[in-house]
Amino acid sequence: MTDFPLSVRLAVWGTSWLAVQADDESVLEHVHAGLATAVAGPLVQTLRAWRGAGETAVFAALPRPGHLAGMPRAALDVLAAASAAGECVIAPSVGGLLVPTCSAFGTDGDRGVLAQWAAYDGLALPRHVSEATDLGELSRRLAEAMQEATSTLRSVGGLPWRGDEAHPQPTRGHQTPMPRGIAPKALNLMQRSDRIRALALDGLSMEADGPALDATTSAARAAALRGVVTAADAALAGATNVAVMALAGWRPA
Repeated sequence: MTDFPLSVRLAVWGTSWLAVQADDESVLEHVHAGLATAVAGPLVQTLRAWRGAGETAVFAALPRPGHLAGMPRAALDVLAAASAAGECVIAPSVGGLLVPTCSAFGTDGDRGVLAQWAAYDGLALPRHVSEATDLGELSRRLAEAMQEATSTLRSVGGLPWRGDEAHPQPTRGHQTPMPRGIAPKALNLMQRSDRIRALALDGLSMEADGPALDATTSAARAAALRGVVTAADAALAGATNVAVMALAGWRPA
């Protein structure tokens, strides 16, 4: 178990819900536990509409400005909203997206986090492209990104993987349970890529708080870490969607 982004959680639990293997309350609980204390927006209504239209799977995407891998064709404002959030879920067969935005609310001593879901239109994804996703290739690219970043961090100076010094095992407040029947190989890559993603994000946070040696060195380190985040995002979203396709019966586990 690990603490995945909201959209990764919704992809697996939403797919389970579409197969009538989970109810509304359990989906809302597993998706938001540890990350949000309140939920707003047409999340359940949109899932019901997708199921009514014949959808059997919910995909995850982790886009950022300039990195829109896995995103469907959609209006520019939709892509901008998903990129700003850094995540979304997609109805791959019938089209459509759900994008979460989290914000804090309340007063000192009584604060919470609101997860606001917004529904958008988008085109369906080509099923044959999705089904061709290869876990081995995703894992290889992630390993290469890690090797390249490690080499860069050593060459530019400063401590390699400063985030690892502070967080040997990136700590999370809640660990997300997965639905029964999730593909073990896909789950393994999901967990590994999420840990690497957290490690790189920790490193970026430390660079933002204070340069490793000087501004030039810190900029080079941040660029290397952003490359790791990009590769980890691709691996996490890809592995999630492989797990989803197995849950939905699109491909073997």
